[in-house]
Amino acid sequence: MTTPSDPRQSGAAEDHVRSGHSSPGENGYGSQSAPRASTAAQLVRRPPEAWAGAVFLTLAGLPAAVFGLLLAVQPGNIGVNLRARIEAANSTVSTDLLLTVFRLAGATIVVLSFLFLLFAWLAVRPRRGARPIATALAVLEVVLLAGAMVVAGVDPVSLGIVLLAVAGTVLLYLPRSQEFITARA
Repeated sequence: MTTPSDPRQSGAAEDHVRSGHSSPGENGYGSQSAPRASTAAQLVRRPPEAWAGAVFLTLAGLPAAVFGLLLAVQPGNIGVNLRARIEAANSTVSTDLLLTVFRLAGATIVVLSFLFLLFAWLAVRPRRGARPIATALAVLEVVLLAGAMVVAGVDPVSLGIVLLAVAGTVLLYLPRSQEFITARA
């Protein structure tokens, strides 16, 4: 027999409490049981490290989302300036084709950024498999930005984004975050 404090019954006990029944000790069979003495799995709060990790990953992903959106939409002067630079480079590839490729690349960046932000917060929620996916997307962002910094030079914004992505990922794997996520997933 299991009790409401038994981990196998924690989901049912939480649903029972959420359904509006005033007695949290009620086991669903009409009888009263003793109040739960140990509800550690249910009362454990998300550690500050997990929250900070999600915030850092969000701050690392937002610039990529904005960049991707600007590249995909190419509003106002951005499209005009991009077209002028492509034409000035005397490319053998059509300017319109290159602008379309940039739009597709921007749309891809927007989708990846949205997924990055989504899985960063799902990792703190926690959802099964969200943390490894958020980590993989953070690694992808760091690798792409590191490659861009090698080619174009180090700039403070890219360096800050890389540091935020690394710090956010590390915070999700610290011992208290690890314990919370594995206990709740």
